[in-house]
Amino acid sequence: MEGRGYGPPFLSLPVANCRSWRFVHLRLIITSRQLAIGNSQCNTLAMHSRVSCLLLSLLLLPFQLPRDSIRQHYEAAEAHHRAGNLVAAEAEYVAILVEGYQRLGAIYTAQANYQGAVAALETAVTYRSDSPEVLVELAIAYFYVGQYQKAIEPLTKALAMTPQNSFAHHMLGKTQFMLGDFPKAEDELGQALKLRPGDYDVAYTLGLAFLRQNKFAQAKNLYDQLIVKLGDKAPLRVLIGRAYRETGFLNAAVEEFKRAVVLDTTFPRVHYHLGLTYLLKEGAARLADAEQEFKLESANNPDEFYGNYYLGIVYVTEAKWNEALGPLENARRIQPGNPDPYFFLGQAYQALEKYEQAIESFRKAVELNPDLAHNDYQVTNVHYRLGQSLIKVGRVEEGRKELQTSADLKSKAFKRNEAKLDVFLNTANLAEQNKFPELNSAQGVIAERPALADDVTQRMASEAAFYTKVIGRAHNNIGLLRVERQDFRGAAQQFQLAAERSPEQEGLDFNWGLACFKSELYKDAIAPFERELKAHPDNLSVRQWLGLSYFMIEDYARASALLEQVLAARPGEVALYYPLALSMIKQGKTDVADGLIQKMLTNGDNSPQVHILMGQAYYSKNNPTKALEELQTAINLDSKIPLAHFYSGVIYLKMGKLEEAGREFESELMVSPNDVQTKYNLGYVSFARQQTKRGIALMREVLQSKPDYGDAHFELGKALLQEGDVKGAIQSLEMATKLQPEEARVHFQLGRAYQAAGRKAEGDDQLELSKRLKAKERSQTSP
Repeated sequence: MEGRGYGPPFLSLPVANCRSWRFVHLRLIITSRQLAIGNSQCNTLAMHSRVSCLLLSLLLLPFQLPRDSIRQHYEAAEAHHRAGNLVAAEAEYVAILVEGYQRLGAIYTAQANYQGAVAALETAVTYRSDSPEVLVELAIAYFYVGQYQKAIEPLTKALAMTPQNSFAHHMLGKTQFMLGDFPKAEDELGQALKLRPGDYDVAYTLGLAFLRQNKFAQAKNLYDQLIVKLGDKAPLRVLIGRAYRETGFLNAAVEEFKRAVVLDTTFPRVHYHLGLTYLLKEGAARLADAEQEFKLESANNPDEFYGNYYLGIVYVTEAKWNEALGPLENARRIQPGNPDPYFFLGQAYQALEKYEQAIESFRKAVELNPDLAHNDYQVTNVHYRLGQSLIKVGRVEEGRKELQTSADLKSKAFKRNEAKLDVFLNTANLAEQNKFPELNSAQGVIAERPALADDVTQRMASEAAFYTKVIGRAHNNIGLLRVERQDFRGAAQQFQLAAERSPEQEGLDFNWGLACFKSELYKDAIAPFERELKAHPDNLSVRQWLGLSYFMIEDYARASALLEQVLAARPGEVALYYPLALSMIKQGKTDVADGLIQKMLTNGDNSPQVHILMGQAYYSKNNPTKALEELQTAINLDSKIPLAHFYSGVIYLKMGKLEEAGREFESELMVSPNDVQTKYNLGYVSFARQQTKRGIALMREVLQSKPDYGDAHFELGKALLQEGDVKGAIQSLEMATKLQPEEARVHFQLGRAYQAAGRKAEGDDQLELSKRLKAKERSQTSP
């Protein structure tokens, strides 16, 4: 095969003795040079982090490396890592990712896993946006999932870098064709053909662009040249006939299909195409001729779907119910996941009064086509016919439900006054064919994909698994490098990507959880820690980190359960007494907390944390004076200890001592300048002390860090309303109502804001809602 063809082929034709004819997709057959795994010895990959306090499982599983650049990049990364050049080492792993994602995307495209191809190639582009090859392959993936507009950008970028890129011009021409811009398609395809004159795929597609613009003579000239160069063969005549038919040149299409029949009467689908074109050209007047062609198709190719399917449709149209059963059953067998044969099969059974079989077929059609996406007429009609059949067998209530479903769906569907067969048989409705993909699969536009040989299919599956593992290992290694650079958030992202591709890596979930914890992404740490604990239930370290993660998100019940288990096995882990005791206090289990505090004191622990705990315990027992004394002791021991000033401020706030509370919160911010809760409380105190501007600034800082903080939106909105910023108040209070829809006070303030804005009706509604919610609150709290 000469050259490299890009994109979904617009024709697919094996032609003998023509080495340059590309009749398969570029990535349909991946060359052995690109994909074959080398037979060299396994290479054991081991990467040890210098941050042993964080990552405890650092041995990577061995895997085969092909004899290509992946091995070279890996060896270079290891060398850079040993030399301490972590940035250079990461660059090598990124190169592995680019190559891995690119090859995986190509394999997915060949496997018709187009969504997977899009995801892989989009990722490849994020790492390397300057590769024309990757950009074109991404455009191919977009093309296959029907995202033609998205395909334009990568193709435009590829051409900006390589203006003579014939493959990019070719793909851009196809994309513009599918977008309906046929002049642009003609221009791009013309440029591609000049750059690659021997590319028959480009020539065929250019002919389609001519036909869409009614330039029949130019298209015919191109196709005649193809026949001269490739030989007068049935496959080529069928493709040309399809091009003519799909662009509305039906007379020319009929002649091409007839010529194909003369050349090879048993060629797959040739009689089907001829029969279908008869119907499109002359409607019911050629029904008998179409029937004959479909019979020949099904006889010559009994396992061909379309010959059987359309023969069955013709019989249904002619009310030959018994004759319709055989071909429709064959069509159902050939494509069991297609709802269409079941729909027509149900009609035949219903007409023969075989209602149980009809019910079974209609239900299968519904199962395979549950909404309007596939064919709105079919969906509404199948429920109607199913309802009729159910009533006929005495299942009246079920039948009525189906009839109602049909009526409901019909009201949502497009208004269509003619049945599918009317559109199918009526020449005047040819333009409607694009609404029936099962009747018009645009086969003249995008060629069918040849079936892959079993050995190719197996090899592709093996290669996909290999590159998936390569990608997973590369992400994991980058994660380890990020840890060494103290970039824990970046490490967490890489471990997550590694888990998406290769989750079986030993220690990956543990490392991921720890990286999240070190990044203060405590909620994100829980899932990987949970998985790691499930895989290793005896691992106390995992149980400890998971307990601490729950503690940090204030799930004190789960935190205490896990930490108690750790301390039962390791009573010497004194650092865990503090979070466990505080968890108990938060749950109101003060006796248990007192016991833990006493253990800490008995062990000679006179740390600030112990006194913070004691302050919490005293406060929970309604002794704020002793609580403040303990918190002050903690501060005296360590003036920079977190939480001591915060808890002191909370106690003063509850006591109504706003000045003292404000002072303590200010002090806490000196220790923890980014603490959201402290900022919120200081803002609240500022509002209470009429320091409105300071309070507004603090609440905005809170919401910048935590946009879903409902109380902060409420306090900010209320303050803005008092300041006369009605628009800002409404914005904040509307967000507060979304976050706290059951809070009467929020709706009250929003009602006031609406009224201030002159939106009286909306304001009244909010005030009325506030009253109802307040009454509900009172009823729930009444004894």
